[in-house]
Amino acid sequence: MKANTAHTPPTPQDETMLIRRILDGQTGLFRQLIARYAQQVLRMVGRIITSPEDAEDVVQDTLMAAYRSLDRYDARQSSFHTWLMAIAYHTAMNHVRRAHKLQFADTNQALLDAIPDAEADALLSDTRQERMALLERTVAELQPSDQLLLSLYYYDDRPISDIALITDHSEGYLRSRLQWIRKRLAFTIKALENHDKE
Repeated sequence: MKANTAHTPPTPQDETMLIRRILDGQTGLFRQLIARYAQQVLRMVGRIITSPEDAEDVVQDTLMAAYRSLDRYDARQSSFHTWLMAIAYHTAMNHVRRAHKLQFADTNQALLDAIPDAEADALLSDTRQERMALLERTVAELQPSDQLLLSLYYYDDRPISDIALITDHSEGYLRSRLQWIRKRLAFTIKALENHDKE
């Protein structure tokens, strides 16, 4: 489900050469490098920070952080895009932590464990309008980091290996977290449906 781009994406070699030129003093080229990914960075930050003004500030902080640490980018570790998205993720999460706005109630793990994977998948695959509305409502109640994980995996179709680099979590943790999120969404949807029947 990845969006089609109107232009051919740059090769890693092109980007590496561009980065070398920036580090050699052609700093104006940084704008050209960043322009390729600015909208993707804004979209990801916007999934974590809902205020457009705050999201713009975090994007600017991300770009400044990327510029300051450009000499530490290693193309052997990840693509520039993944490296930049990792900076955006950590900058946005730091902003959220500093804001102290988030208080989340955790669902009892035993209740989630009791939901079979097949049942959770069936609930979340249901495309009826009422079920989709409940799903949207329950996703909105997740922590921003969990919302982002869902977006990167299901909507952006990013591989777990890329998401691990972006979020600085192990692939095993991310798979486990995705399973936990699916079960929590299914549990919440069932609870809301049962409440509506009463």
